[in-house]
Amino acid sequence: MRAIIVTLLALCGLFAAGRSVWDGVYTKDQAARGLKAYQEECMKCHGENASGGESAPALVGAEWLAKWNGKSVGDLYTRIRKTMPTDDPGNLSTRQYSDIVAYLLSLNEFPAGSQELERDAAVLNEIRMEAKR
Repeated sequence: MRAIIVTLLALCGLFAAGRSVWDGVYTKDQAARGLKAYQEECMKCHGENASGGESAPALVGAEWLAKWNGKSVGDLYTRIRKTMPTDDPGNLSTRQYSDIVAYLLSLNEFPAGSQELERDAAVLNEIRMEAKR
């Protein structure tokens, strides 16, 4: 019996650990909402194409991907939610933050899927950021 429980727990861990940004974790509609929120709240610092500004880093490209590689989407969501916008951190809705993360994933050419990205950091922590498949 104990062996069965250990096996089941291991399989659950493999299933949770197997989800990545390459699995289509956001929708195209959500990324489109994220673009609008990005334009309203983020573009002034991070630039029109998220390529960075004088005091804000790029949110696209190899350097950004290297920084987030191996972390979770929950890490990214929480970081943005707690620190952005810099003049009023945490002021956006959880939906807006989730939509912005979806937009950033789309900008970095991760595929869209059929379900929206969650708004719960605990759920998002189960999705790995992987620079390459």
